[in-house]
Amino acid sequence: MLKKLFDALRGSGSATTADEPSRQVADTVAYKGCEIVITPAPAGGQYRVSALIRRTYEDGEPKELRFERSDVLPDRDSCIDMTRTKAERYIDEQGERLFEDPHRPN
Repeated sequence: MLKKLFDALRGSGSATTADEPSRQVADTVAYKGCEIVITPAPAGGQYRVSALIRRTYEDGEPKELRFERSDVLPDRDSCIDMTRTKAERYIDEQGERLFEDPHRPN
């Protein structure tokens, strides 16, 4: 049971059942120089807040961050709205630190 949970959190293995749709791009939103690619994740008949946050810097180097939250909502549309709100808030809170590697020494 724990292995399935850890695999689902890491993204390895399938956390969906045959009657659940696979994770698909629901919407793409531009926000403060970033692109938020909203991908609600099916979770036991509900949808988990999930997205990719992307930014391309002046030197042309693209950065991408997987944005996953524990929030689950009963329908896909409300999950899309919640994902957008939470991703925008995260971008606001992190600012320029958004794509910094916390494990790299300064």
